[in-house]
Amino acid sequence: MHARRGAPSPARPISEWHPFDLDVHRAVTVGGTGLPDLPTYLPREHDRALAEMLTAKRTAMVVLTGESSTGKTRALYEAIAAELGTWPLLYPRTAEDLLHLLANGVEPGTVLWLNETQNHLLDTHGERAAAALRTLLKLPGPFIVVGTLWPQYWSTLTGPNQPQARNLLHHRVTRIRVAKRFTTAQMATAPTDPRLAKALATAHDGEVVQAIAGGTAVVERYEHPDTPEDRYATAILTAALDARRLGHHALLTTALLTAAAPDYLADDDRVDAPETWFEIGLKTATATRLGVAALIPKRLHRGVGPPDGYHLHDYLDQHGRFTRRRALTPDSLWDALMAHAHDPEDRFRLARSAYHRLRYRHADPLYRTATATGSTTTAVRMMSVLIAHGRVDEVRELLDREPPHIRTHETAEVLQRPWLPHRQMFLDLLEDRGSWADLSPADKLAVAASPHDAGGVLWQSSNGRWQRLADVLADSGRWDEALDIVRAEPASWASAWLAERFAAAGNVDRLRQLAATDIPEAIANLAAHTLATDDQADAEAVVSDLVKAGHPPTDRLLAALVDRGEDELAIKLVTGATAAEALSKSKDERAGGIRFLRGSVFPKFVEWRVGQRQEQLANLFADKGRWSEALMLVKGKPWAQEWIPKRLALAGNLNALRELADTGLDHAGRELAALLAEHGRHGELLDRTRKGDEHCGQRLVALAHEGKVPNGEQLLAEGL
Repeated sequence: MHARRGAPSPARPISEWHPFDLDVHRAVTVGGTGLPDLPTYLPREHDRALAEMLTAKRTAMVVLTGESSTGKTRALYEAIAAELGTWPLLYPRTAEDLLHLLANGVEPGTVLWLNETQNHLLDTHGERAAAALRTLLKLPGPFIVVGTLWPQYWSTLTGPNQPQARNLLHHRVTRIRVAKRFTTAQMATAPTDPRLAKALATAHDGEVVQAIAGGTAVVERYEHPDTPEDRYATAILTAALDARRLGHHALLTTALLTAAAPDYLADDDRVDAPETWFEIGLKTATATRLGVAALIPKRLHRGVGPPDGYHLHDYLDQHGRFTRRRALTPDSLWDALMAHAHDPEDRFRLARSAYHRLRYRHADPLYRTATATGSTTTAVRMMSVLIAHGRVDEVRELLDREPPHIRTHETAEVLQRPWLPHRQMFLDLLEDRGSWADLSPADKLAVAASPHDAGGVLWQSSNGRWQRLADVLADSGRWDEALDIVRAEPASWASAWLAERFAAAGNVDRLRQLAATDIPEAIANLAAHTLATDDQADAEAVVSDLVKAGHPPTDRLLAALVDRGEDELAIKLVTGATAAEALSKSKDERAGGIRFLRGSVFPKFVEWRVGQRQEQLANLFADKGRWSEALMLVKGKPWAQEWIPKRLALAGNLNALRELADTGLDHAGRELAALLAEHGRHGELLDRTRKGDEHCGQRLVALAHEGKVPNGEQLLAEGL
């Protein structure tokens, strides 16, 4: 979405703000005049949750998430007006504006309005803004911060590359989801309003707000142009949609659209089109129908005059991001973006999109101007893209020009790939320039050339995840050093680590010694040994005792149960059902119930381990070809999005992987690209790369470096 520039408006109660100035969508028009600006409001479930949050008048940050035109901003407007109508409201439009406000101090009893919160947390200053918001929320208040996000932006901001935003959203924000559709009951009780009545009559499958905001009508007009004027408008709008999804977030200028649109015209419309075809199409695209336009004129400069550019209707924007996700982008668009995109952040995003498509003649100049005119952060974020494409000279040039610090998670993840072109050269470059400074010890371990080399650098820091180092050292046969780490670490993982290691080595005596000291992992692994070696052992009794004692299962215990054919017991164990069953058999039901209610069976702090065990059991079932049981375990789990593509790849199921990758699932894209490369499917890698599949593009580059792609040298030198 477009992050508007300009100084924030002064604080004033929401009653003194026009709803359109707070980005509430205009509604479709019906009949004559005399209706209020906004149609009658129809509350839903999220409104009740929002009201409960605001009624307390305590410091809080709440973010409504939902797709475009689902009523998020209107819900905030109504809730603030009802619950905090007298509080002054501030609306900073960008991360820079927000930082300026927070630096100058915000008075207690203030509402911060962060509509389209990605504009505040995703740009160059986004991480600083997130950190500043975390600080604000700890101060004496009260302060109320409200925002909105599309679900995909929530996902991006809670990923590994946005640590400040992730911590803010996970630990300080209440997320309230806004449904895409109205229920039948809600539609039946809607108040009388001609615009609402029209939306209810024409809404598809309960998408009432979309109909009110005119989104469905805009999409219909765009997808089914009936006249030459409509087709010219569609060409312009398609160029605008592609510019947006490639990374151009600033206003779309007339100059950019004029240069980009010609290649989007249908073949028939290119023949003898009038000289004024663009002006005709632009007029059609900006025309309001039912009060809503597909392309919205905006003026940033003071005074009266022509628009400085155009903003896409949100609903059409989101629709285009989905329907054109894998669409080819013509040269006219890229040439126009190179000539008319001036914002450094935009040029960074566009450069990244160009590299994904191996369009080096566009990517290189875009990246160079982005890093030359943008912030240090912009340059640092470019590092992982260049490394992923094996661009040694460009990385060296960037290191010569910028402070030698790499973006921790992004770059470390890329450097871990064993198939990365020039991997050792990049490692040496970063080591020579001192670029490890900001990298955590665990990430250094992951990207180091060998475990032995990793050991030296990891000891230099005290805040690493030492368990990973202990694993590597033990796997390398360096037990004395591994045990030194375990003895020195007071962390809770040390005892569990020893239990797992003794079990793996078959050292039952040491395992019994640990179990005697009530180490849960030792007890569970000892139980696994009993089940694996004693055919007469009562599996249900063993598991029941473990659960009553509050010991979570281990991988070996699950494997032992499956090997014995105790599948149902294993499933119950990892889903938690066994806990209730065990309690019902307990001689002391009251004491057992208390333990259960206090969370001693499956305490929250080991919730992630329960997921780990469920994944292990799902793998065991999948290995045996028992997909129905495996899918029952993974259904609805957050790790399923990674697990399913991995298992499909192991099974060599290209068709299912393609279907998942084409929905935009990143893990499926990674696995599909790896499988295509393994099978030598160069044509498909090439086709998907042209359509913007970054994983296929990177695999294609790696194959070209290995001499496994026809005309590989030309591809590496010139791109596609």
